[in-house]
Amino acid sequence: MTTGNREDYLINILRLTEGEGVAKTTELASYMGVSPASVSEMIKVLAKENLVSYEKYKGVALTEEGLTYARQLRKKHHVVERFLTDYLSIDHKTAHEEACRMEHAISDESAIKMCHMMGTPVDVDCQCCQSPCKAVSEGIMNILPLNRLELSQCGKISHIKSDDTNAVKKLISMGFVPGRTVAIEAILSDGGPRVIRIGESTMALDYRLASCIFVDVATSDV
Repeated sequence: MTTGNREDYLINILRLTEGEGVAKTTELASYMGVSPASVSEMIKVLAKENLVSYEKYKGVALTEEGLTYARQLRKKHHVVERFLTDYLSIDHKTAHEEACRMEHAISDESAIKMCHMMGTPVDVDCQCCQSPCKAVSEGIMNILPLNRLELSQCGKISHIKSDDTNAVKKLISMGFVPGRTVAIEAILSDGGPRVIRIGESTMALDYRLASCIFVDVATSDV
């Protein structure tokens, strides 16, 4: 059985239970459009790997290990799906189908980088991320929105965060991506544009856009 097939079962058990309680095998079979016999066969495989627990006549549940695995997988699905819909303008149905295939192939590292770059909203699945981003820890002292940096203060972009997809697209096109070093060259007015140095370029950035860029000032190297 392929890894993708196994992962499909894990993520669908998660979707049915949200990590609590059990899913009946008949319910899982109907949800996935497969035979009950196929479900029973896969459950035996997953149980041997300690990813699920199964009790006859009651149903199947994710173990702690299985829950972590499924949540990491679902997060990758959401990241890829959002990229396809919001950044490539693909319709949601097609994006969902593509993400179902891509979630098995994309590496955790690549998915995390996409997540940081797009400002993907923090959700319950983030708690199982193998490399948690600093967006999860809102109160961390060293992470500040760019519009709150003081004159001459600098650091590396940690992540982008905005509900406005167009704002994120604009920032990415301007070169504001995680890992790049930025510095405040001038503050034109309170609540007004900031003159930003990023790499070899200097530009004025709207106060609202600057508020979407979160900077790790502890990593300053300029």
